[in-house]
Amino acid sequence: MQFAKSLFSLPVLVLVLFFCTFIFGNLLDITIKSNLYAISILIKDLIVCILPIIIFSFVSSGIMNLQKESTKIILILVPLVCISNFLGFWISYTCAGPLLKSGAISISKLDSGVVLHEAWHICIKPLIKNDIALILGVIVGILAGIYRIQIIKKTIETCAIFSNFILKKIICPALPLFVLGFIVKMQHEGSLIIIAKEYSQLLAIVAILTYGYMFFLLFCLSNFNIRATLTKAKNVLQGVIIGLCSMSSAAAIPVTIKGSEKNLDNPDIAKFVIPATANMHLLGDCFAIPVIGLAIMISFGQGLPSPLQYLVFSLYGVVAKFAAAGIPGGSAVIFAPIFEQIFGFDQTMVTALTAIYMLFDPIATSSNVFGHGVFAVLFEKVYTYFNTRNKYINK
Repeated sequence: MQFAKSLFSLPVLVLVLFFCTFIFGNLLDITIKSNLYAISILIKDLIVCILPIIIFSFVSSGIMNLQKESTKIILILVPLVCISNFLGFWISYTCAGPLLKSGAISISKLDSGVVLHEAWHICIKPLIKNDIALILGVIVGILAGIYRIQIIKKTIETCAIFSNFILKKIICPALPLFVLGFIVKMQHEGSLIIIAKEYSQLLAIVAILTYGYMFFLLFCLSNFNIRATLTKAKNVLQGVIIGLCSMSSAAAIPVTIKGSEKNLDNPDIAKFVIPATANMHLLGDCFAIPVIGLAIMISFGQGLPSPLQYLVFSLYGVVAKFAAAGIPGGSAVIFAPIFEQIFGFDQTMVTALTAIYMLFDPIATSSNVFGHGVFAVLFEKVYTYFNTRNKYINK
């Protein structure tokens, strides 16, 4: 029974879909590919549509269950996000800068010229934005936690039951079909082969730096226990796969929450922290965007920026993270004006930055999702430390 469950788990299914699509993808008619991609887009739009409800219910219930600790949580959460993003920027600069300066890697123009469009599209938009749902969830959760108003409590509990039902009974079973369309698109456009041929070295730098840093951080948070580290990483693997294939960290939120709950002593923290930070704590982008930008500067003969220039850039970047969209290519759009203002990027360089980032977006987004899981563990450790310290002082 356990073997059968493992055999049909999402990671195994995705690997099977990858290999089958890679081998037999060219045999599929373009109409079938377009329809499969359209179905994936539809599922993604449905997830994004109900995402505000999930964010509201999980954030409000998480704060309510933590009762009067909600203000302390917010005061810890925002500075911790800023520090984490800032460290990501500087680790990428410190580690990748010398290697790029050596000239070992260069950037050339890349355009496959092939695009797969969806056969049809149903326009589905959420009734409210995620940030509005987040704000409402915080306000309602605080009110319910402090005043314990029954009607608010019942509403939150009902929303949480509904969200869990949607997550477990609808979203999770649809994930293989959701992933398939995006795999077919990548196979048809040849993006995986193109990246492997033209950008494998730069992609390797981004992947090694990002995942290496986050695995090391998770290893430290797991009390330097390798087995515990791997277990925690495995628990959020499904969310990482969704981010890799869909290039949307927002679409991976429900699955990431479910996996992160297993990594925490208090599952309510995952329900609050991950939706609250999903768009502003994009650790993968803190590595991908600077490395790509620095590589473009080297290729265009500008050289690396000075530490002071990069400090200004990183401070702007930390602020810009709060405006990130969590959608494919969203971070490149947000950061383009910063590269223009701080590093003097012209239109050609901005275009190169955006195009290359879009190719790297699967890796960046998957590492963003993995970073959400790591950050949840980090937050619980910091929150527990301050909570225990305050109790000791009060005594």
